[in-house]
Amino acid sequence: MNQTAISSQTIMRVTVTILSLWFLYLIRDIIALLIIAVIITAALGPIINYLERWHLPRALTVACVYIVFFTGLSMLIAVIVPTLTEQIELLLASLLQDIASVHNGMLSVFFGSVPTNLAAITDPIAGSFGELFSRTASLFSAIVAVFAVISMSFYMSLQRDGMKRFLLSLTPKQHQPYVASLTDRIQESFGRWVAGQLVTMIFVGVLYFVVLSIFGVPYALTLATIGGILEIVPYLGPILSAIPAAILGFSVAPAVGFVVIIGYILINFVENYVLIPQIMNKAVGLNPVAVILALLIGAKIAGLIGVIIAVPIAGALSLFVKDVLEKKIS
Repeated sequence: MNQTAISSQTIMRVTVTILSLWFLYLIRDIIALLIIAVIITAALGPIINYLERWHLPRALTVACVYIVFFTGLSMLIAVIVPTLTEQIELLLASLLQDIASVHNGMLSVFFGSVPTNLAAITDPIAGSFGELFSRTASLFSAIVAVFAVISMSFYMSLQRDGMKRFLLSLTPKQHQPYVASLTDRIQESFGRWVAGQLVTMIFVGVLYFVVLSIFGVPYALTLATIGGILEIVPYLGPILSAIPAAILGFSVAPAVGFVVIIGYILINFVENYVLIPQIMNKAVGLNPVAVILALLIGAKIAGLIGVIIAVPIAGALSLFVKDVLEKKIS
């Protein structure tokens, strides 16, 4: 009888666990927005706390920081995105022409002739960039998501340790001391990750632009911007950014193509063996295999957003797992 009761409780717990995980999977997009809000809160927290030392009301400080941050971000997007979109369209057309030119003989062997007018190929691809967001999500949903992230982050910043207070409100009383400690460490990890990511992206993007400009590779600013942005995807981002740069380098001259490849390799060598160990590994403490697995899982669950937030989430989970193994949870 007792064994039957225990078995029933076990079955109930397993069922509840499975249903909970399934529910979390269903609302994964909302969880991703919450995590982005937490990351923004962690990134802006040190600035807000520093300005609060000037004896300004916290609400006024938070409002000013958020207005400056999101206004600056909006202006940056408004300036960069149209130019970048136009350059990407031209870049795609140029890459397709270069590929067709290089492989003209090979394609002729297999297909008999090579299309001389690439407009039919390039126009749909170029046009797709202008419709990218409208195809993936409605404008209304995007606006709601942006305001939801800003609102959640803003309200968590209004109070000192607002994020911690929010998580403690969802935690049973007996586990609150541990959750408070874990939240402090995760918030610190998120803050270091954001700072390290920005430093890495700017550093790599500037070096890409210098190399490409010196050797006369077309669309240097666009390629460097893309390379800097793709640094948010560890290990895979540099490879993806090097491919179009190398192709355009070879279109200038074979020697330029090889120099571009060597330049990208050297830049990423400095990044991986100087910047990453000093900044990113200290921020999240993950080995390369764990990072790659986190990226794959993030892409599978939440697409592009999952890839962006995969590393900080994996870092936070690693802190929790270490506590479990060291039996720090009480």
